[in-house]
Amino acid sequence: MDQNTNPQKLIDDLQHWITANREDQVWTQHESLYLEILAQWKAVNRYHPEKGTVDDQRLYQLYWTAMDQWHQSFAQQSEEIFEAFPIQATDKVGFYDGVLQELQTVILDRLPQVQQAKIVRMTSFLNILRVSVNDMTKLSLDNLNVVDMSLLLDYWKFLGDALKKF
Repeated sequence: MDQNTNPQKLIDDLQHWITANREDQVWTQHESLYLEILAQWKAVNRYHPEKGTVDDQRLYQLYWTAMDQWHQSFAQQSEEIFEAFPIQATDKVGFYDGVLQELQTVILDRLPQVQQAKIVRMTSFLNILRVSVNDMTKLSLDNLNVVDMSLLLDYWKFLGDALKKF
């Protein structure tokens, strides 16, 4: 993980944006990309890498590096979120749904493979991450606009890139 990456700072920054823009008063977790990511970050941040295995520590670092990349993308586009156009329904069920399904499948298939033939503790980072990533697939695409979708694709791309390094 980059020495400048501070998971709590990322969480605090996203929480501040959510509160300032009343995202949490308008949407529920599975309706808002930002609430979904915040919930994931909070769950993942409960893990204590100093108590984990070398593999868990490495995956933890790769995850937070990827989420820092996502946060940078978010910071660049956050001013445009509420001005962006909605995505047409045909594009959602056509192009975007297909791309998202493919990215999600690749990443979810990769997570279980990482832990094959090992005894995995419930407190392992891999288990925590797998549960959190599965929750991300429950995000409703109905209310996402073009910027939201771009940031969602960035999320899956950055996470996929991190898992390739693992």
